[in-house]
Amino acid sequence: MKTALKFMTALLISLLILSCVTKQQEETKYSVYVTNEAKYELLPPSAFEENMDRFQNITGHFQGKTHIFGAYIKSSEEQVEITFFNQMGGSVGDLVYTGDSLVANSHFTPPTAKFEYMMADFQFCYCKKELLASSFEAIGLRLECSEKDGVETRQIFEGDKLIIQIEKEKTRTRLQNLLREYSYDIMEGN
Repeated sequence: MKTALKFMTALLISLLILSCVTKQQEETKYSVYVTNEAKYELLPPSAFEENMDRFQNITGHFQGKTHIFGAYIKSSEEQVEITFFNQMGGSVGDLVYTGDSLVANSHFTPPTAKFEYMMADFQFCYCKKELLASSFEAIGLRLECSEKDGVETRQIFEGDKLIIQIEKEKTRTRLQNLLREYSYDIMEGN
């Protein structure tokens, strides 16, 4: 009887420890490394500047290659849905983010693809500046924003080093990740 009681106590303690570990992992499940050390936790959908219902033409540049695709974005306070299209208009995947879950389906990306990075870039462009600034400050980065001649510029710094720059106009957004050497040009569609 004592052995069974000890075993049950040990099992209960083990489950309690494992549940704490699991909960801790879930809390940081949707995060990305902006630099090699600075880990950014994705903000909830309510952090976006506005609800979206729009089509975008996106041209991405990475490792000397250019990728052109379309995206239909529908966002609300509760979730962000993005459907991706090839140049012929065929659906190639989708991404749904609620803050509690991030589900991505794509026929053309490896199962190990981290869609959190795509959502983070999207947030850097379209989330409220004050929320981004406090998130970056918490991980040792700095957000500087300015506006001139109808162009909003967001710059993310690590110390004095500019690592990401975003320029937003009415129908065009350009994100340059100078640290990771890639960029997106986003044109609002009709």
